Amino acid sequence: MPAPIIDSVEPQPANLQKIVVDEIAEKVAAKLGYIPGSELAPYVERLGGEVKYDAWDTDSGSGSLQVFPGRTPAFIIRLPAYTGNLRNRFTIAHELGHYFLHSEGGKKAIRIGREGSTRVEWEANWFAAAFLLPSTQFRQDWKAFDHSIPRIVHKYQVSEAVVKIRLKGLGLA
Repeated sequence: MPAPIIDSVEPQPANLQKIVVDEIAEKVAAKLGYIPGSELAPYVERLGGEVKYDAWDTDSGSGSLQVFPGRTPAFIIRLPAYTGNLRNRFTIAHELGHYFLHSEGGKKAIRIGREGSTRVEWEANWFAAAFLLPSTQFRQDWKAFDHSIPRIVHKYQVSEAVVKIRLKGLGLA
């Protein structure tokens, strides 16, 4: 079924400090009962959204989000068919960042592709990292796993690059 057509606006930055975005992401993850490394689609569905994969011959970039206030589905996260699980997990969390930070949890109709290096994209990236790798548990695991990046990658189901960026962001690298 095609997505409903509604007017949408270009998302605006939330202009929150990174630490505040991290706190929001971790609170959202906790409220949803997110278990690090678990499948993300059920959490998206619980929020009223859908994850859809574009056809192989569709140039959808690296992911997108469209929010439909008051409609079903409430939002759609689109992923390209050619990206792997670790990349898709980060993209889903990134799009959830836009959903919570830039559409105010589904109150504003927005449509956004994942491209460029704008403040809006930074904020969604910060959200994704904090959602997927909550600081307290991540710090505990980093110590318990004897600073093993491969073990962290395996547990959290994120790329090595995401782990390294999160380590740096938390002052652990």
